[in-house]
Amino acid sequence: MRQCGLAQGTTKAHKAAALGAFIWSSQALAQRRYAGQRRRAARKAATAHAAFVADEVVSIDIGFRNLAFAHVSRDGRVLAWRRVELLGEATFEPWTLAAVVERFVRSVLPIRPAAKCTYIIEHQRFRSQGSASVTDSVMVNNLVEALLYANLRHCGVHVEPVNPTLVSVHWQLSAAWEAQAGPEEAAPAQDRLGKKADAAQAIARMDRLLEEQRQTTGRQQDALARALGLTPPRRRSARAAGGRDLDGLLQRGAAYLGSLRDTRRRLVKKERSVALVQSWILAFLGAESAAPPAHGAAADTWPFSPRRHLAFSAEMARAFYAEKKKDDLCDCILQAAAWYHWQRAVPAILDAYGSMQLARPDA
Repeated sequence: MRQCGLAQGTTKAHKAAALGAFIWSSQALAQRRYAGQRRRAARKAATAHAAFVADEVVSIDIGFRNLAFAHVSRDGRVLAWRRVELLGEATFEPWTLAAVVERFVRSVLPIRPAAKCTYIIEHQRFRSQGSASVTDSVMVNNLVEALLYANLRHCGVHVEPVNPTLVSVHWQLSAAWEAQAGPEEAAPAQDRLGKKADAAQAIARMDRLLEEQRQTTGRQQDALARALGLTPPRRRSARAAGGRDLDGLLQRGAAYLGSLRDTRRRLVKKERSVALVQSWILAFLGAESAAPPAHGAAADTWPFSPRRHLAFSAEMARAFYAEKKKDDLCDCILQAAAWYHWQRAVPAILDAYGSMQLARPDA
């Protein structure tokens, strides 16, 4: 399940049922794609399974104000990559949302047949980062997600959800730094402070890491400007990364510390995402400072073998450099690359288990 990018349940029965349903649906999709490409039935199941990986993918990062999508081919060519502002502000008017999403699907998104392309959409949640409330923007994003599914399926395309947590884990963007305590932070407070002291330590570490990550991202942006023939902007000298004062943090309430830690976690993830994608663009342009960050995925997680980088156009690189909301563009391209890695593992899974007598989901 991990190799195929599937979320794992809590029980063995749930895992078996989910994996069985995935195998049956994947085998049926592989056979349909093979028939659509060859116009005849495959004599061997393995031959049809090889046609499972789609020639193209359209990856969509949901947002009513900042929606981003990337159209990527199987060999790593980025065919389209842009951010779209659907709405200027949140609204719950169904006729407005329906018209906006329908116009976006029909006029902006590339529409490809199910035999050649898969559309993947970042799965939205009503609550995230431990929040107890559901904000208006989150509800509107969920409505946009549902309308996207309805419009895309009406066009006859193949649509799949993607768990954003699995994408973060794949590219090593998760909060692994919380377990990395420096020697000076071994025991900054009394044991009686418990979880409050742990949160304060994590925030202090993330503050320093965030500042270091921003410096790395800034150097990459300067290198990208030079590779594009532009003059890098003058930047203020970066302050030393020192983190917050632990004593001052420990005086704040536990709820405040929890909220601040979640905010820092999201900011570090965004900076890491931007740094990773910028390293891909620099590698494509043949520029210096193109090495991926230390947290980047290893070679065996790269889906576009033997290509070692995505193929962008010069116009896309310039648009990315000028874009102010780079994290949205990065999320959709990272999602597409991770999805292709998972897809390449599916034919082997089908060869091993597709012919077994598994119970059908509707049986």
